[in-house]
Amino acid sequence: MDSSDADLPWLLGGHMQQDTRRVKDIHSHTRGQILGIGHGVMGVRTDKAYWLIGPGQTLWLPPCLCHTARSHGGVRGWSLFIDQARSTLLSAQPFLVRGTPLLIAQAERLSHCTSDKSWSDVHARLAESFWDEFLTLPCASVSLPFPTDGRLRRVADALSENPADAREQGDWANEASMSVRSFVRHFGVETGMPFTAWRQRLRILNAQERLARGETVTSVALDVGYESPGAFSAIFQKITGHSPAAYIKLCRLSDKG
Repeated sequence: MDSSDADLPWLLGGHMQQDTRRVKDIHSHTRGQILGIGHGVMGVRTDKAYWLIGPGQTLWLPPCLCHTARSHGGVRGWSLFIDQARSTLLSAQPFLVRGTPLLIAQAERLSHCTSDKSWSDVHARLAESFWDEFLTLPCASVSLPFPTDGRLRRVADALSENPADAREQGDWANEASMSVRSFVRHFGVETGMPFTAWRQRLRILNAQERLARGETVTSVALDVGYESPGAFSAIFQKITGHSPAAYIKLCRLSDKG
């Protein structure tokens, strides 16, 4: 932390609102970032994993972590930037939480504290209350981990570009120049997930992005590799807890809030 940052409050805010798609190339912050989404869907990608943040969800990003970010359509949200001393109290790895109504209300107000000139004793007390609330929230493990082995990464990147690619596990093992047994074992070790489960999660995350952009359920189902909307809807609800139609409604309702 440089001397100029040391003179600033431990928490600084930023408010985000954009009516069209938002894309930010690879970058990092010297402070930790707590990113909350009120409307829309934001995807954040690091070298090791991918997170999709929807309405009411919040992502922690440690200081100096390189990442890219992109929204899928309009997006509204906030960021709170936490100094490095406080950041050490949180995980050195990103994690996702679902914000409580109290935390979201506090964060919205704090997001307008962009400098020491907007900081007051009231904001200091509010920031401590927010911090206490944030530390109590359970973490959710809903990221899509990416392998680091170059052979496996080639497969993961190819499927990211085309989730509907219907090649079987054996074909992907050949693509990676590995035996099927070795491919299955190494992919599981590197991602913590069986290959088939990883591909299914990739498809659903891609579907969430497309639905948030306003695409139809039928076109999304086919584009991410399902043979019928019915089969797609069943898997989507199992993984996300919402039907595709309810998920679309959730994104649209949040636009009115």
